[in-house]
Amino acid sequence: MKKIIIIVILIVVVFLAVLGIVSPVVSFKDKITINANESLKTDDFIKKVTLGNFESKKVDTSKAGKRDVEIKVKSILGITKNYKRSYQVLDNIAPTIEAKGEVVVYQGDTIDLLKDVKVQDNCDKDIKPTLDGSYDLNKVGEYNLKYLAKDTSGNETSLDLKLKVIAKPSPEVARTSKGYAIENRNGVTYINGILIANKTYALPKNYGNGLTKETEAAFYKMQSAAKEDGLNLKIVSGFRSYQDQVIVYNKWVNKDGKSVADTYSARAGHSEHQSGLAMDLNWISKQFETTNEYKWLQANAYKYGFIMRYPKSKQEITGYIYEPWHYRYVGVELAKELYNNGDWITLEEYLGIDSKYK
Repeated sequence: MKKIIIIVILIVVVFLAVLGIVSPVVSFKDKITINANESLKTDDFIKKVTLGNFESKKVDTSKAGKRDVEIKVKSILGITKNYKRSYQVLDNIAPTIEAKGEVVVYQGDTIDLLKDVKVQDNCDKDIKPTLDGSYDLNKVGEYNLKYLAKDTSGNETSLDLKLKVIAKPSPEVARTSKGYAIENRNGVTYINGILIANKTYALPKNYGNGLTKETEAAFYKMQSAAKEDGLNLKIVSGFRSYQDQVIVYNKWVNKDGKSVADTYSARAGHSEHQSGLAMDLNWISKQFETTNEYKWLQANAYKYGFIMRYPKSKQEITGYIYEPWHYRYVGVELAKELYNNGDWITLEEYLGIDSKYK
């Protein structure tokens, strides 16, 4: 009986020794492919482990390309064996570029257009942007350029840059914050050739005698186009003289007080209606934006040279509340730029001026 017990003990010892020497049985997945920065663990590599276990830990997916990971597997007796597996990290996301969309520089000056450009990427650091396009800082003009950025996976992105090279100002010429000359012609302010009438810049008392011929012609052309679409556009308030504006403004001051009236009515001399370039269309009410005519104007007015002068959420810039009925003629080329795919840019923003009573 003792011999049998000894034999059994010897068999068990030998069996356990063999288990300690023989590696656990491990089966791996054939191929691991994952997108950059997604969660990946050593668990994802293994199908099954027999006679052992493995250490679960996160795997680095911050860089694109083929990577290796070491997986530690322990036998049931604690003997460790290391395995190496490969995985592929994919990157399909292009970098992002943060930069100014417009830069104004004086003729003859030097400028590093890439100095303040920031590029961010989900995998790569320190991606250097480049500039596509040609320009001449010694020649006045506008240059359409592009910022470019490319990561190591070949993902590329671009951002438009408009470079404006303008003539250096004479010491006596006033300039806006964007470098445009402020000209005074017989008491009328022109900035970059555009007549300006707002809270900062006023018109002379005797200026204007009706809508300009160019404004009228553009409106009738726009009116005809709307009519072809079954819509009716009409001018409910066009030119208003200085004297007329005195009456209109005082009426609203008497009704709501000066501070409130100043948010929606111009003081005499500061009204665009006196310029002969502005008009109120169809319905002087915020309800106008519920009409088909309003929707048509939003999509088409710029094609005829008109802009919405006082857009929504721009009161701090224009000085006036949202007026969906008030349109100003600026010409087709500028109107297209200010339209900005429906997100109207105001004249104040475009020229770099304010609209505040002194």
